[in-house]
Amino acid sequence: MPSDSHVVALFDIDGTLVRTEGASPHSRAFKAAFRRVYGKECSFTVGMHGMTDLQIFTMLASDLQLDDGRHKELATEACRYMAEIYRVRDEADGRYVALPGVRETLETLRGRGVVLGLVTGNVPEIAQDKLLAVGLAGFFSFGAFGSEGDERTVLPPLAVSRAERLTGARVDPRLVFVVGDTPRDVACALDNGYRAVAVATGHVPPQELLKAGAELVLPDLTDAGPLLRLMESAEISPRPPR
Repeated sequence: MPSDSHVVALFDIDGTLVRTEGASPHSRAFKAAFRRVYGKECSFTVGMHGMTDLQIFTMLASDLQLDDGRHKELATEACRYMAEIYRVRDEADGRYVALPGVRETLETLRGRGVVLGLVTGNVPEIAQDKLLAVGLAGFFSFGAFGSEGDERTVLPPLAVSRAERLTGARVDPRLVFVVGDTPRDVACALDNGYRAVAVATGHVPPQELLKAGAELVLPDLTDAGPLLRLMESAEISPRPPR
């Protein structure tokens, strides 16, 4: 890849890089934090896939009419408690497993000079623990996280600004690839003028990811070839004068 360009790949974590086998320690900590802050039990639905932790706290509290007009303040407090509760392990907690091909693809991208970052609905502490558990933390030095936005669409620009500080160069939006497993991952890329790549390793079928507008849909990350070819074609496309 040309040395005068910075291709940036921003990865989701759950369902894209990592899956949970058994009971989710993240879900356990979330529910305990919800009880602590709002004084009620909560339950999850399939429609929450791709939402940020802050957004889910806010939505559930609003649905139960528990936010008392302080939705952002209370949700932020709940995120903080969740991270604290999460650190205390429970014997019923399941384990994290890297999804097929993830390590090899990340190694390939890094070897080609791609700048690797995160865009995840997880709070930073939980995101880091998941990546450490499967030996992937060393690939990522920046990202945007689920305690930083109550809509996922605000996260990619945060991550890109951090990539620019890291590299010391402006990032061309057409060279930013957001990789995730839900329509919300696709939307947060497209809403910001970035490229949307989806993997069908979560709970969403490929047809739905294509319908959401993903430019490329992969069954998993075992073959980095299609993603590399898409990145390379973006780099050689004519760019408007600055």
